[in-house]
Amino acid sequence: MLDPDPSHQVLPQVTSPESALLGVVDAVSLETPAEMYRESFLVGATAFVAEKRLESTYAPFLGYDVHRLRREFGTFVWDLKQLADDSRLHSSGYRDHVFWLIDDGEYIGQTSIRPELGTPYLITYGGHIGYSIRPDRRQQGYGRRILSLALDECSRLGMDRVLITCDEDNMPSRRIIEANGGTFESGLTMDRAIRRAEGRKSEKDIQKLRYWIELRDRRR
Repeated sequence: MLDPDPSHQVLPQVTSPESALLGVVDAVSLETPAEMYRESFLVGATAFVAEKRLESTYAPFLGYDVHRLRREFGTFVWDLKQLADDSRLHSSGYRDHVFWLIDDGEYIGQTSIRPELGTPYLITYGGHIGYSIRPDRRQQGYGRRILSLALDECSRLGMDRVLITCDEDNMPSRRIIEANGGTFESGLTMDRAIRRAEGRKSEKDIQKLRYWIELRDRRR
């Protein structure tokens, strides 16, 4: 019987080819946000604060700073899950399915999947998938893994193709997208308002690069 509490549901772990050859189960998986990851999440959130990017966790968007996260972590987890509720289709135009990348019980990063591109920003700049890796866990292969697992989840959600974007000066993200089968479509210059909304302080024009990934190709 399935556990009715989604906070207890763990997505299937994926075994990498290297691990399979060694007979080792890969401990990296996407999981629904849960209170059991509180301590490592707070470590990651503190690291994001240090580089002024706490928004990568959705905490500021939901009205939380680090102090409130410590006090009301269970409520924060609940709020994250509510972003995927069908009622948001009417109130916001899209649902946002949030998953955490967990490695051996430790919070590593976050991905969000928006099956509906229900706002002008998402259609133009945001795309279907967003992801972030906590600063102290970057350059360890997690970026490629989190996007690959997110694409698998998109398939389970019934999506056939996804739009993924990144800034033109974000070379690591470009490589991650291309390694996961991204096909470049176009680059769109972000205006000042969009740059500020995304936390970019530079006045220099920058393009948002748009890539498409065909999920039907991955199923073959």
